[in-house]
Amino acid sequence: MAVSNKILKLIFFFSPPWREDYMFPEYGLILVILFFIAFVVQKSQHLTIFRSPRHAFLGYGIFLCIGIAWDQFAIWRGHWSFGKQFLLGPHIGYMPIEEFGFGLVMPYFGLVLYKLVEKWVKK
Repeated sequence: MAVSNKILKLIFFFSPPWREDYMFPEYGLILVILFFIAFVVQKSQHLTIFRSPRHAFLGYGIFLCIGIAWDQFAIWRGHWSFGKQFLLGPHIGYMPIEEFGFGLVMPYFGLVLYKLVEKWVKK
């Protein structure tokens, strides 16, 4: 256990002072990793997700608006919650800021994956 904590301290040197009760905000880290993977795949495979910036703005706007409304309601009703030790801390309404990132990153990741499979099937 002590060895793994030392390794984590080296990996996450930018995290707040290390305490036993503190865990790195891994939800945000996972979103950053998924965004990076999707971005690299999109650029390396020359995938076109949207026809224009206007389409992208509209598409992501719809995803984000529906996702925010759904999440705010579900968190307010107690359908789900978030462990504070895994989050950065700030909330907008009932939602942690990572959940807003989820509303942008996951549709992007899903669309990149869809376009990648579509490209492979056409070959």
